[in-house]
Amino acid sequence: MTARPSPPGVYGIDLGIALDQRRVLVADHSAFNRRTLARFLNWAGIRDIEFAATGSETLAKVESFNPDLLLLDVVLPEIDGIEVLKRIRQDRLHADIPVLVQTTLVSDALRTLCYQAGATDILAKPVNPGECIARVRYHLERLALIQELRQFRERIEKELKTARDMQLSLAPERASLDALAQRHNVSIDVFFESSEEIGGDFWSVFEIDSEHIGIVAADFSGHGITAAINTFRLHTLIGRLAPGELRDPGATLTICARRLYELLPLGQFATAFYGVLHSPSGELTYATAGAPSPLLFRQGTPEMIDASGLFLGVTDDEVYPNEKLVLEPGNHLFLYSDALVETRDDDGQMLGEDGLGEMATRAIDVAPLHPLGALLTSFSARFQGKVDDDQTAIWIRRN
Repeated sequence: MTARPSPPGVYGIDLGIALDQRRVLVADHSAFNRRTLARFLNWAGIRDIEFAATGSETLAKVESFNPDLLLLDVVLPEIDGIEVLKRIRQDRLHADIPVLVQTTLVSDALRTLCYQAGATDILAKPVNPGECIARVRYHLERLALIQELRQFRERIEKELKTARDMQLSLAPERASLDALAQRHNVSIDVFFESSEEIGGDFWSVFEIDSEHIGIVAADFSGHGITAAINTFRLHTLIGRLAPGELRDPGATLTICARRLYELLPLGQFATAFYGVLHSPSGELTYATAGAPSPLLFRQGTPEMIDASGLFLGVTDDEVYPNEKLVLEPGNHLFLYSDALVETRDDDGQMLGEDGLGEMATRAIDVAPLHPLGALLTSFSARFQGKVDDDQTAIWIRRN
């Protein structure tokens, strides 16, 4: 049905956004009522209108016409309006259609019955034109807002999935990590899981040259998109350094700290551990910037490595010193993010560094060659569903 151009206002109602692209189905057994409602809809600027006179015709028109809104009379031949409404709400494709039920009875019992069946709103007959226009417009504008938000959410979810895939691609693939480990006679197990689609943890294990492996674990403040962007920044900074700089952990963190100070907004920073393993001798040279204390296992007892230091990105004049230790054959080095020590269980208790050390020791006893899996199983059993931060764990064993 084609309507004449709508007036600027009806009964003092601001017609607001144009509704000429919206489809409305009028279901009423009375031809007079159908014509009257169509006139009201024309005044609201609605041009695309279809009609149904029975319950079965209404259901068929919902399928074929796919209306944006349904004006539904309670009293319909063949199938009554309440049953029609129930069937529409059971259909996943049409469950969100705004349905304005028309009825001459406005008792509490009938209103309750209508809303229980899935009515969006109720119009009392005889329908007042101003009220009809206002309610139709309100529900169509609300529908437009919901559809816009749904489309926006779908787009954001798609973009976040792409960003997540990109962030995961920063880390070495399992096959290349296994090949690196074999060349340098070490075992490397890694676990990473972000608390949101994307996160602020960054890790990498990479080959500097035939005798040196770089091991980096960093955690940016915050979560989500901003923190994830910062991981890309750090990855880029490290990727631009020459092998000579990469073999010097203190120099690497010093350079990164200065560049991040220039790049990061105030209040953003990163904790970091960067170590370089000389695979022939097992000597590990490392520098730290306020990271969780890595665990070193020499004789089965965990030793906490001091990983204190000024966070990356808070100043441009900090110089990070190098420290050294030796990984003997059979020794383990465990790096982890703070989620593993700060998550609280059902009793409100955190595992803490001591608790994590005990859990890691038991994991070595259970699976001495690949203890990380055993540790994560124990951790999940205690804290399942409680972790709200990014989780990163890197376990290195010198063979």
